[in-house]
Amino acid sequence: MVYLKHLQLWNQSFNLTGITLDDEIIIKHFVDSLGALRADDIKIGAKLLDVGTGAGFPGIPLKIARMDLDITLVEPVRKKFSFLHYIIGLLRLENVDIFGGTLERFLNERLPYASFDYLTTRALKHDLILHDGARLLRSGGKAILYSSQPINQPDFPSNWLLMSTYTFHLQKGYGRRVISIVTPSV
Repeated sequence: MVYLKHLQLWNQSFNLTGITLDDEIIIKHFVDSLGALRADDIKIGAKLLDVGTGAGFPGIPLKIARMDLDITLVEPVRKKFSFLHYIIGLLRLENVDIFGGTLERFLNERLPYASFDYLTTRALKHDLILHDGARLLRSGGKAILYSSQPINQPDFPSNWLLMSTYTFHLQKGYGRRVISIVTPSV
């Protein structure tokens, strides 16, 4: 609830999200973000990279639900980056790193190759994360891709394999969500 209220407060000055009502934020951001926990059995202590996290979705809700996760958030928009620092400090979340920049810059500056068990994105086109994603994942790593429509294997680059799809409907008729779990095929 603290996260919700501060998101709404900051959103009055900075456009962090176009969704502003309590129930919509809870369902469209928080519930949707937590869908990954049903889509895959995320291992204890996993390292997760959330690319294009915006105001922290899905990374921060996943961290709140699973304090054991080690989360890195990548966000290039400065006002959202500032909010992320604020809310992580306010919530006293540990093992959460924030990178203020694009995925390309993150790759060049952090050299995070084979560092993560999972990659997530809700906001980016999947091909952007999949282009360089395989290099970021440890052996056996997976990408968790959120969307509103199912994604078929032919839609993925040839070096990725669709492992599973988890489809659910958000409460109050807020639409269908699809979480695709993909892994490098190499």
